[in-house]
Amino acid sequence: MNKFLFFLLVSLCITVIGCAQNDIIRSDYTIKSGSSFGMCVENCYQELSVNEYQVVLKIADRINDDPEVFTKRTVANEEWNQILDQIDEEAFRALPEVIGCPDCAEWIEVQSLDLVKKITFEYGNPPAELAELATILREKRDDLFTDK
Repeated sequence: MNKFLFFLLVSLCITVIGCAQNDIIRSDYTIKSGSSFGMCVENCYQELSVNEYQVVLKIADRINDDPEVFTKRTVANEEWNQILDQIDEEAFRALPEVIGCPDCAEWIEVQSLDLVKKITFEYGNPPAELAELATILREKRDDLFTDK
């Protein structure tokens, strides 16, 4: 009987942990990127979350809708390092949170143990400090969207 209770407890823990991780596996460092378009019919909001374990793309038809997971996959070490190489936390901290007039917006958010900041800018017009990172992340969003 004790083995049965132990098995039941372990199964319950695995189920609870698995359900809690329906978006992205937690990490000490996560990069998010997305886009939103106000006057749009479908796929108006996209959100990419990437860390050293996986990349997740969420999509919503309207900006106010709750985005649903569109696709997710694991991240190769080279892919993760390419993204990290483009992040200068000091420069990121110095940027204002909103740049330009982002009606059709694009954004990048860095979440780490000592930084949580989101920079929003006009779609396709990132500040120079984020240009390469914005291009990489936009391409990842586009690739994940068309690969499914």
